[in-house]
Amino acid sequence: MLREFFVNEHPKFLFKQFGLIHNIFIGLVVIVLIIIYLKRNKIAKIPVKTSKRILKIGAIILFINMLIFTFGNLYFGSFDYKEHLPLHLCFIANYLFMFGILFNKENILKITIFLSFIGPIPAILWPNLVSTIDNFNFWQYVISHHCFISLSLFSYYALNYHVEFKNYIQTFILTNFLMLIMYPFNLAFKTNYIFSTKIPDNVMVLYPWLKYFPPMLTLEVTGLVISGLVYYFIIKKRNQELAL
Repeated sequence: MLREFFVNEHPKFLFKQFGLIHNIFIGLVVIVLIIIYLKRNKIAKIPVKTSKRILKIGAIILFINMLIFTFGNLYFGSFDYKEHLPLHLCFIANYLFMFGILFNKENILKITIFLSFIGPIPAILWPNLVSTIDNFNFWQYVISHHCFISLSLFSYYALNYHVEFKNYIQTFILTNFLMLIMYPFNLAFKTNYIFSTKIPDNVMVLYPWLKYFPPMLTLEVTGLVISGLVYYFIIKKRNQELAL
C-alpha cells in the first residue's frame, strides 16, 4: 500500500486540469494568500521570535517534504533522474527559502519572495500530474508550491524585510543564470529542468500557439510579468505603507 502511494502503478484519483480537486486547491491557496495580505499589518506586529519559530517549523516541513520525495522514490524504485533531481525552479526556490529562514539570511529572502511566485504560480495553474490524493507526488506538489508561496508571503510581512527594485533585478539575473546553466545540462542528459528546452506537453495542449515561441522566451516573459506584478502590487505598495 505504501509502495503504491509512491509508485502509483494503479492510480484511482486521476488529475484533471481545472477539475474539482485541482480547483479546490487553487481556491485554498488563493484564500490563504488573500488572508495573509489583508492581515499583513497584524502579521507584522507578531513578536519576531514567534514569527521566526513559525517560519522555521514551516521550513523544516518543506525540507522533510523534499527528503521524503527523494528518498521515498529511491527506496521504492520510482526515482527518475529526469524528473526527481532538485533542479526545477520551484525546488531550487524551496531550498533557498529554507536556507534563508533557518540561517536568517535576509538577502536570500529578498529574492525568494519573487521566486516563490515565479515558479509556483504556473505550477499551481498548470501542474503536470497523473494522480491526486492517492499519490505522494501530489502532496509533495501541494507542500512545495501552495504551502511554499504562502509561507514566503507570510515571511515578507512577518519579518518586515525591506525589498527594493534592485532585488527584482537580482532575481531576473539569477533566473536567467539558472536557465543558461540548465540548458546545456538538459541537452546533455535529455532532461527538461526549468523547462528551458521544452514547454510541458500539458501546457502545449491548452495553448498550442506557444509552439511558435522559443521555450526560453515564454519563460522569460512569464517570469517578468509575474515578478513585475509582485513588485508593483505587493512590494511597492508595502514600501509606500511603511514610509507613511
